[in-house]
Amino acid sequence: MTIMIPKRKSRRRGTREPKAKESQSRRRGTREPDLLKLMPMNFSQEQAANQLPDKNNQPDKKQRPAYYKEHRPHNCRRATFHDYRRPGKYMINLTKDPAAPAYSRLAGDPTDPQNPARTLLSPAGEIINRMITDLNTYPDFEIENHVIMPDHVHILWRVKYDLPKDFGYYVGLFKSRCTKIWRETFPEIPNVRSTSLFAPKFNDRIAFSEEMAIRMNNYISDNPRRRLLAIRHPNLFNKAQRVRILDIELDVFGNFHLLKHPQIAAAVVSSRYTPEQRASYERAWEETIRGQGVLVSPFISKPEQELMHRVIEEGGSVIRLIPDGIPPRYKPSGKEFTLCAEGRCLHIGMPRQSMHKEELRRNKCLLLNNLARWIASHPSESLTLISTGSRNR
Repeated sequence: MTIMIPKRKSRRRGTREPKAKESQSRRRGTREPDLLKLMPMNFSQEQAANQLPDKNNQPDKKQRPAYYKEHRPHNCRRATFHDYRRPGKYMINLTKDPAAPAYSRLAGDPTDPQNPARTLLSPAGEIINRMITDLNTYPDFEIENHVIMPDHVHILWRVKYDLPKDFGYYVGLFKSRCTKIWRETFPEIPNVRSTSLFAPKFNDRIAFSEEMAIRMNNYISDNPRRRLLAIRHPNLFNKAQRVRILDIELDVFGNFHLLKHPQIAAAVVSSRYTPEQRASYERAWEETIRGQGVLVSPFISKPEQELMHRVIEEGGSVIRLIPDGIPPRYKPSGKEFTLCAEGRCLHIGMPRQSMHKEELRRNKCLLLNNLARWIASHPSESLTLISTGSRNR
């Protein structure tokens, strides 16, 4: 008996319909929307607003299930790329448990070198300080610097040799030891047996170079002064949740009243300026510096940074445009922190598109430059402060 196997139908090559090409945005991922088109220098507010995307036509977000919980990132994760058993330097931050007593109180004057800012330790802080000092008796560890603030502790902790367990294990032992001695020393405190000195987890920052270790050391030493400045000048360390410029909601940190200064100039330096434009801008910059006015710019290029240093030295102020946005716990670094305390600095941040630091591209630099020109050429009535919240750290 012969079994007939049906022949497979042949398909001529090239008869299939070509697959539709994916759009460029789909192949390359969703690109950041152009919030502010590149506009000429003399543009009106209505013309700029007409070039913004229409918010009413934006698609609604995907409906979340009832059990969905919003992701809230925290800063207590360990670095997955780093071996915490190897030698290294870490700046760790231990936060006070809400039920625990204050570790210290601040004293001194942050502006007086004869009476510098410092911390006066409480009984709980004395225990923590003694335990930190005892860490130097272990051959594997060295404490290079530390500060005990009222509600947190910073420690620059050096691991000299390979550890049998992860570094976090020894931080946990240190926290447990401090809490145990505190409970034994003050048994009369209500609910002392169920209270810990520290909140769960801890934050660490790895010093990958000696320069990073020096910056961490300086930050720890300067922590009491920075905290006292923030307490004495709370209005200058407010975080405006949003400020609306041309229907763009931006993050703001610092003295919002600088936007109302009568003399503001955009410190935007470009190699494409004509000699006439260059001379005109230089006259505006020099007049602003002479009159202790305000320069607004992202201050990215070296000539722009030189202008910023000059206006600060002459007693003026700066408005810096931050390309990466301003997160909730944002604080300026170095000289600009002191300028905020003096009311001479304002940071304006573009809305962040992701949790990661974004690469600074040319289109964003041009966007920031045009935003600086717009702020300098329009009255403060065009700006709307939406809401403010105090900074508490």
